[in-house]
Amino acid sequence: MSTGVANSVQYDNPGHTSITLGGVDATVPVTITNVAAGVNPTDAVNFSQLSSLSTSTATGINSLSTGLSTTNSNVTSLSTSTSTGISTAQSGVNSLSTGLSTTNSNVSALSTSTSTGLSTAASGINSLSTGLSTTNSSVSLLSTSTSSGLSVANSGINSLSSGVASISTGLGQLASLSTSLTSVTSLSTSLKPLVNALTAAAANGATIGGTTIGGANSDGTVQTRGTSGTAINNVNPATCGTVTGVDATGSGLCAQATKAGATAFGSNAQATDTNTTAVGFRALASQAGSVAIGNNAQATGDPTVAIGQNSVASGNNSVATGAGAQATGTNAVATGAGAQAAETNSVALGAGSIADQANTVSVGSPGSERRITNVAAGVNPTDAVNVSQLSAVQNQVGNVQAIAFGGVAMAGALAGIPQVDSGRTFALGAGIGNYAGYTALAIGASARVNPNTVIKFGISTTTGQRALINAGAGFSW
Repeated sequence: MSTGVANSVQYDNPGHTSITLGGVDATVPVTITNVAAGVNPTDAVNFSQLSSLSTSTATGINSLSTGLSTTNSNVTSLSTSTSTGISTAQSGVNSLSTGLSTTNSNVSALSTSTSTGLSTAASGINSLSTGLSTTNSSVSLLSTSTSSGLSVANSGINSLSSGVASISTGLGQLASLSTSLTSVTSLSTSLKPLVNALTAAAANGATIGGTTIGGANSDGTVQTRGTSGTAINNVNPATCGTVTGVDATGSGLCAQATKAGATAFGSNAQATDTNTTAVGFRALASQAGSVAIGNNAQATGDPTVAIGQNSVASGNNSVATGAGAQATGTNAVATGAGAQAAETNSVALGAGSIADQANTVSVGSPGSERRITNVAAGVNPTDAVNVSQLSAVQNQVGNVQAIAFGGVAMAGALAGIPQVDSGRTFALGAGIGNYAGYTALAIGASARVNPNTVIKFGISTTTGQRALINAGAGFSW
């Protein structure tokens, strides 16, 4: 028992606000193994979860880097496309300007030709014809140049549109990146307790491990027989357990710790009331302060202790220890495999013992009684006595019996002594008596003092150690 206490894990202070593995002054790090994957915000996490976080974080950062690179490329492409479009549009505008300048020159030439034609009709008509031909040629040139410029401008505008679409795509990627970063931030917040725990463990040269759960399926579910312990069902290990109470602790497949201070360790262990403790497969502690330890141990009284496989403590303030032990009476105690304490204040000690009457202690059962050994001599009126004391009483009773039986024999012997006859003055006599195997001899004398008065004296003995003496007087008339 002392070794168990020395090796136990205890709180650092009465307030239960911290636990230092190895003791408050420990300098050597301690490894915690078989830690299950954390589910709730205050759960411990294992190394597998941390490794998964590292991989997910690296993947997210790589995806972020790729997204930023793509965005930079799209922005560069937009800049190039925009610059090219603007340059092309400018070129078209310049070409249009040149065409208009040529038109203006042709119009000026037309004006000059017209003026000359008015001066000289014949030559003017010819010059007008030539001017019109030149004008037609210039207009065609202007049309061609304008068409080319507009085509180039349209091409630039299309390029600009493509660049804007590329920017829109890039902005969409930035939005997606923002969402991813939000998820990473949320993940970082969720894993902060794990990171802190790992940091603290590493500072002491330790690490954090995980809990291994058997019966796993390829789809992530786990097989369990549940609280009934019969048919096998598949459950989601991440959601079948519940740890909701303040200062509650749960570890194991589908463990339930649902009230403040509740502690549940083991598959389907249930600590369902304040400050209850359930340890073992299907262990149940359902009343405040109750403790159930062992496979299917049931501590259902208020409060009770059940320790051992299939042990039951259902009476209020009852205690059952041992496989199959049952303490069903109020304040009952059953200790030993299959022991039963069914009535109020009853106590059953030893395997198979039955205490079925109130305020009794049983160390066996009908046909399977036990001796109680090493019992000290009783002192107080309600103390138990041992065989030594009983033997002494029996010896005393035997002595009293011998004295009584001898006394009866002596009395009989004295009664057998004859009395002095009538008309005689003095007489001596003897007598013998026997009772229950004891024989006595007696002698005596009697005298007649006067005709009306007689006196008598006698003595009797059995072993010579004790004697009976009698004397008497009689008066008659």
